[in-house]
Amino acid sequence: MTQPESQPQSDGSSEQSGFLKGIEFLTGSDPNLGSFLLTIGIVTCVFIALFQFTLPSPVSHLLTAGVIIITVVSAGFAALLDSLNYFDETTESTPQAGSDTVQDDKPWVPKEQVSASLPPMINFDEELRELQAHFDGDLPDQLTPFIEDYRRLKMNPENRMSIASDLRADLNPISVILDEDTPEYQVYQRISDGLFRYIGDSAGHLTVTDATSRDAAGQPQEIKTVAGDLAVFDISVRNEGEATDVEVVVEFYDGDESLSTWTGSLKSVSPGATEAISTNIYVPESADRMRTDARPA
Repeated sequence: MTQPESQPQSDGSSEQSGFLKGIEFLTGSDPNLGSFLLTIGIVTCVFIALFQFTLPSPVSHLLTAGVIIITVVSAGFAALLDSLNYFDETTESTPQAGSDTVQDDKPWVPKEQVSASLPPMINFDEELRELQAHFDGDLPDQLTPFIEDYRRLKMNPENRMSIASDLRADLNPISVILDEDTPEYQVYQRISDGLFRYIGDSAGHLTVTDATSRDAAGQPQEIKTVAGDLAVFDISVRNEGEATDVEVVVEFYDGDESLSTWTGSLKSVSPGATEAISTNIYVPESADRMRTDARPA
């Protein structure tokens, strides 16, 4: 009994859909009720002005009346389309489809807002984009556990070390589907190295990117030149791990013999940031070289 009753409803729905699609040549592929009525109004005014100013009175009045009748019919037609939700359906469907597509294109991006950005050494967004391109946009099933834990890594800044260990385990199936002599394997290796560095000694998260010495006049000088005097040292440190206070170390040598050590500090260096310290340090008289280092304070 239910089957005969449902069939006419389906036919009516398809006929209505076919009718609405058939009038797109009048309204365009993405119609709007306001613009449709505005177009009708403009066309009406143009024709009325044309008939009133170019034709004699009996003919101009008749044609003007005809234009007004057509305008009324067109307005009624627009009201009918609006009652069928023709204008609303076409404008609302497009943004939703676009939103779903963007989300599907980047499955490693959490839907929720991320409270703290990832440190550079474990930010693998670029690497995942490269792998996605290699697999023609369709990431293999072996990557699913890694992507799920990677989203979890982004959402849980207080538990990143533990999640990073899970990510390292998730990498094992990925290495099997990549050839070692390909650029894609190098992408996998970058991810692996970043996780090893993050999980390992936190001192490896800090790097001295630049260290120079200057004399009292501000001119760059070698250590031998400023030995036995006070010199200005500029030292830059980059942090690729979590935010931390940094202890900066400068050690002076005469050959292999350590002469003296100076330490300073940088407060709360952010992930991915490079901070510099500039200070006066006395250089021992026989010093011929120096060593710099940075470690968590």
